[in-house]
Amino acid sequence: MKKLFLSLVLMLAGISSAFAGLSNYEQNLEIDALMRGQTYTFTTSYVGLLTCTNGPIARSTTYALNNTVTYVAADGVNHLYKVTTAGTTAASAPTYPGAKNEVITDGTAVMTEQTSALQAETAEVEPSGGSYARVSYTNSLTNWSGTQGTGTTVASSGTSATTYNNAIISYVTPTANWAVSPAAVWGFAIYDAATAGHVRRWAPFSADVYIASGNSVAFQPNALSINIDY
Repeated sequence: MKKLFLSLVLMLAGISSAFAGLSNYEQNLEIDALMRGQTYTFTTSYVGLLTCTNGPIARSTTYALNNTVTYVAADGVNHLYKVTTAGTTAASAPTYPGAKNEVITDGTAVMTEQTSALQAETAEVEPSGGSYARVSYTNSLTNWSGTQGTGTTVASSGTSATTYNNAIISYVTPTANWAVSPAAVWGFAIYDAATAGHVRRWAPFSADVYIASGNSVAFQPNALSINIDY
């Protein structure tokens, strides 16, 4: 339902992800606006980065309770999982279908998929320190493309149900590590405030990345996409 991406230098550039999530809060706002006559206003996106404690699941590796990890499941999506039983992963990976809230026994460890927690806004963890801050990005015809194609700046008239960022979204240069091994950045979220506030949408990267002190970090034009073809 949406794409996002990232490439290194750390220029976050687009690698597609077929999945994008809406928070429960955003779902409620959209239902009320579409079907219940309520006003929906969202003038500024605050783009944040999402971290996990241990990056991609590794084989024959011991994980502690509540570690968070990622895995590209059978559906092709990079999912967030939480270790709900501490243990050591199997030498060969079991099948991870990628179902919402699935519970996977992997060796002696148990991994639980985190979509419901992300929808409830309880699993989103951002970098801390090192001058990290969300980036504000005005929601406008100029900044987000129309559904007819990337780079367009007039009202949507296409059939893709998708919008992309038309301009670069740049972060401050980290003054300390934001996420280095074993931690990793696994995705992004769009918030409605510079701090705190609510998650509106989130999406995973197709692969985790690491952001160290001094890296340049930016989403290039067309790197973020939002698809509402539910």
